[in-house]
Amino acid sequence: MEKMQRVSFKNKLIILINTSGSYKGGAQKRYLALFSYLQRIGADDYFLLLNDSLYEACLRDKILISSKNIIFIKIKKAREKGIAFNNSPSNINSESSAHQKLILKIYPTLGLIMSYFKQLKRWAIYNLELIKIIKRLNIGLIYGVFSGGIWSWQVARLMGIKFIYSYNDASAAMIERSIFKILKSEYYVLKFADKIDFLSEGVLHKLNEKGIYIKNDKALISPNSFITYENFYPEYPKINRIVFSGRLTNFKQPTLLLEAISILKLRNFTDFTLIILGEGYLMPQLLKYKEDFNLDNVLLKGGVSDTANYLKKSKIFLSLQKDNNYPSQALLEAMSCGNAVIATDVGETRKLITESEGILVPFSAEKIADAIRFLLENTEECFRLGQNARKKAITEHNIEKYSTYFFEIVENTIS
Repeated sequence: MEKMQRVSFKNKLIILINTSGSYKGGAQKRYLALFSYLQRIGADDYFLLLNDSLYEACLRDKILISSKNIIFIKIKKAREKGIAFNNSPSNINSESSAHQKLILKIYPTLGLIMSYFKQLKRWAIYNLELIKIIKRLNIGLIYGVFSGGIWSWQVARLMGIKFIYSYNDASAAMIERSIFKILKSEYYVLKFADKIDFLSEGVLHKLNEKGIYIKNDKALISPNSFITYENFYPEYPKINRIVFSGRLTNFKQPTLLLEAISILKLRNFTDFTLIILGEGYLMPQLLKYKEDFNLDNVLLKGGVSDTANYLKKSKIFLSLQKDNNYPSQALLEAMSCGNAVIATDVGETRKLITESEGILVPFSAEKIADAIRFLLENTEECFRLGQNARKKAITEHNIEKYSTYFFEIVENTIS
């Protein structure tokens, strides 16, 4: 394909470092897919910076192929040990000296300070390498995602390099202003970036609700989400399989789903298999729930790299997030595989799912159970909704549409 012709002569750097390891969330997957697309269309003025463990995971999972435009940098994983001290109730009593009590108050703060300086050392080493990369590659603009922005805006500002930050947090949770949180909080990168690329209007509004306001000329709104659809397509005949895919956290509400399945069991409606894909702190609780209620038709698979294998033959996908199901990568994957969707009616979910693609439900295990039964008993309607979901995902949420927007905001910012 003919190489892209653009105005600027400076190279651009997309930074996707993960300072805690190799985890790939929705945002990371989205921009890994974008970079792969940029390489395919010959956009050789774009480079990608990853930490080493994330890079290795991407190669292993075949998300990326090796390229001269991919740079990886070693970031030592932070240790979580902190300072050991004994502050159990047995050691704190009315006879404890004021000196002992003071020490027990100081130690946690001291631990926080020491953790901060360890993090600061890692940040400094990373930025020394980043400066070398910027100079060597003649970088004129940085596009940072999560830690890729939080850890990099300082150098961009110091070197006079244009900086766009991709803001993806629908809950606006990481906006603490404490100096000890400067390398974990998004507050400072939001303040000092040249432009903020918001995932959606709803994400911007959530920030406003938290008292963080972004000037109109600084705020950009992404027009759509996307995935790479090559491996995500339906296989017929489909089977009575239901899939839930995502981090096993309270925000995703997998426990609510198991409550719905237990209701269906009480109604003797169990002729289906629920497959739960993902890892997270709720896994032990979910395993116990499955055992306590004898949910033999529920399989918890943990984290998997090839979700398409489960989605191609499934009929129903559930997305039960608390605040917003848009722009869930897992949801788009399921839609493109022809799954009818059951989703919580929250936030901007209707950008992806309406009554034409699935069933929207409140936070009710009873309603979720009813929706599952309805779709499995009404196979033609389930098929119709799945077909509509696939069509919507592919036509409205594709990488070609997003890349047009991406090129425009980059060129407007750098020129």
